[in-house]
Amino acid sequence: MKRLTSKNYALVFPGQGSQYVGMGLEISKKFISAEKIFETAEQITNLNIRNISFFGLEENLMETSIAQPCLLTTNIALYSVFQEHFPVKPKFICGHSAGEYAALVAAGVLSFADAIRLIEVRGALMSKTQGGGMLALKGVTLKQAEELCRENVQPNGVLVPANLNSPEQIVISGDNASIEEALFYAFENNLKAIPLAVSGAFHSPLMQDAAQQFAHIVRKFQFNNATIPVISNVTAEPVVKGYEWRQLSEQQITSAVHWEDSIRYIQQQGIEVFVEIGPGQILSKLIKKIVPSALVFSVEDVKSLQKTSIELQEVLESQLV
Repeated sequence: MKRLTSKNYALVFPGQGSQYVGMGLEISKKFISAEKIFETAEQITNLNIRNISFFGLEENLMETSIAQPCLLTTNIALYSVFQEHFPVKPKFICGHSAGEYAALVAAGVLSFADAIRLIEVRGALMSKTQGGGMLALKGVTLKQAEELCRENVQPNGVLVPANLNSPEQIVISGDNASIEEALFYAFENNLKAIPLAVSGAFHSPLMQDAAQQFAHIVRKFQFNNATIPVISNVTAEPVVKGYEWRQLSEQQITSAVHWEDSIRYIQQQGIEVFVEIGPGQILSKLIKKIVPSALVFSVEDVKSLQKTSIELQEVLESQLV
């Protein structure tokens, strides 16, 4: 039996790619607080978020401009109910890519109303930047991924590591020709490579125009100091100051997501317990790859909410796990 070194835990929120039709339906039916989050989001965005998330077509929910506000709404609806069941605050919060906006809401940096406005604009700007793609590589190191990018980037093209997810998964991002060449290279060299269903080269220099346009919009919003440190995707370090988050929100669009380093930072602070709030369990699986000894819980529906609330309480109160 392993003894916990800390009685604290960290919250993590998933980003685009974790969404699925039906997400949030059960929780919104059962809890008024969750239903109110969906209502607020629809009033602000004029998107029929409940219909899209609960009953819509999968291809519509894959569209970046729709996926990001729907995902943020679901994440925060689940978080609001989790708070009701488990009021103990986490030591750190972290979100993957678009999930970082849910983290900023949970930490009090952004109001939900402002976050949903910003994520709607962010998704629309990123969606407009066509002409690129992303490729998930399995079983490669960062050095190998960087070398693969250097060898396969096409003239005047872009090919860079974009999501540094775990010791076993790195996602690269770039223009279509370079991605195609990288895929062919991976096939020839017996490397596992999976093209991702995205509309652009996210977290790469090809998103620079979107980032610059977003920067002008971000200046109009209030970013408060965080009540709980949020680990930045850009720096893999905790950030509290609101003005720093305003700058990082622009940089994040073009910067790589340093997810593995973010989780390792949290672990180095003695945190061994993680709770994923949001649809799917993508981050839970990545965390176990990064920190095999970690205790990972998830909240995406009523059953997992109840299970996590009970077991998390037991874990944090117990001397042994």
